[in-house]
This record gives sequence, structure tokens and C-alpha cells, in this order.
Amino acid sequence: MVEIIFLGSGGGRFITITQFRPTGGFFINSSKRIYVDPGPGALVRAWRYKIDPRKIDVLFVSHRHTDHCNDAEIMVEGMTVGVTKKRGTLIASKSVVYGDENHTPAVSKYHLDSLEEVHIPNPGERIQLGEDEMTITPTVHSDPTAIGFILKTRVGKIGYIPDTEYFEELKKIYNGVRLLIASVTRPTNMKIPYHLCTEDVIYMLKDMKQKPEMLIVSHIGMKMHFTNPYKEAKFIENVTGVKTLVAKEGFKVKMEKADIKLRTLRPAREL
Repeated sequence: MVEIIFLGSGGGRFITITQFRPTGGFFINSSKRIYVDPGPGALVRAWRYKIDPRKIDVLFVSHRHTDHCNDAEIMVEGMTVGVTKKRGTLIASKSVVYGDENHTPAVSKYHLDSLEEVHIPNPGERIQLGEDEMTITPTVHSDPTAIGFILKTRVGKIGYIPDTEYFEELKKIYNGVRLLIASVTRPTNMKIPYHLCTEDVIYMLKDMKQKPEMLIVSHIGMKMHFTNPYKEAKFIENVTGVKTLVAKEGFKVKMEKADIKLRTLRPAREL
């Protein structure tokens, strides 16, 4: 069994600064404990749902935008038990580790030196994580070094599409995953550069030879939030036949060999 817990479902600058939807990313509990895209609030919401950052094994950061990387350093401090033990793995885009012409690095040298492993992979590279294998996937985003992944686990593949605009290879790259987590920032007829909208996801799914069993829509922007993401998800499901759900804080997915189960967790701690 593999578990995924969402610590938020929001994305984009206006959702991030208002926190109409939390921006804590999500957590995968498989043969390794993997935290993905720790945006603002990740640390607080991890504790809220009994995820101890001192027990995280891998931190994955897709790119150097605040809604994906804000809490990266404090999560590294958690993994390394307050920078007292050299442990943990960081898998991140080049921009996260080195910065770019517009951004400083998201993780300092002090924090990088505390880690056991640091990977700055290119699309197509594979990284062994315990019994699982992570394959790095490409994007077309304003941060050109942004990366996603496919995680091959004992109960099937999990795909993560971070911020990207639609490109034809997406339907081939993620073909055959059981569970697809996609950043769908905009609703129908409101497309913007470098991000997916509802129509993009429909085009991708309809052309897949082996569609996912389930799609989880996340990284919801302000326009999607007020348009009603649940209505957009139902539209995707009706057109493609793929069960489509909207992520929210505390949303837990259990992947087993036979099926995928869902529940919503109650917070262990109040904010």
C-alpha cells in the first residue's frame, strides 16, 4: 500500500498570499517518505496531519517559485533533525539549488551540506528511492528548469505534473500511470501561458492509450477557485471517463493493488 496526503491544493501568487487554499504541497508514504513541493505553510500543516519532518527521507522541489519551495529549508532542517545529522535526499530543479537570473537559491549551502544526497536531475533521469524508482519528467514553464516525476511503486505508478503549459509529449510521458496528480491552475476558457487549464487536461487524457485510474486536480489558482473546481473536475470526468477529484487539505489517498481508496483526515492539531 502507498499513501498520499495533501497538505493543500492551492497555487499561484494570489491564492498563495490569501491562503484561500493552503499551499503545503503533498506527502507520499511508500518505501521512502517523500515530501513534494513544500510551499508556504508546509511545515505547519505537516505537523497538523501527524507528518513528522524529522522522519522525511526525500524532499522533491519542482522549481524555484515561492508556492512550491518556500518551506524547503525548514523541511531540510526537519529531515536533518535540526542540522545535527547528515541524512535525507533533496531532488530539485537547477533553479532551486543554484538560483537563476531572477532568483537566489531556495536552499542555502548550509542546508545543502547537511544532506546525505542532493540530485539536480534532467528529464529522463532515474533515481532509486528504496524499493521505488523515480523518473524525472519535463515541463514547459517560465522556470525552464522545472521538473515533474513518475514514481514507480510496488502498487503502480504515480505521476506528478507540476506547473507547465500543455505540450504533446505529456500524453505519452504519463501514459500508464495509475494515479495522476496534475497542477491545473485555470478553468475552461481561461488559459494562460505556462500553466494547464481544464481543456488541456481533457486533450491529454482523451489521447492516452492507457488512461489513469484516477486524476487529482491540484495547484488551483484564484480563477479556478472562484469558478468552482469541483464543477471543472466533473466536466473532465464526464468527457474523459477518468475519475477526477479535487485535492484539499487533509485529503488522503490509499493505493492498493486492487483499488484506490479515499478519505479526508481530521487535523491532529489546530492552527
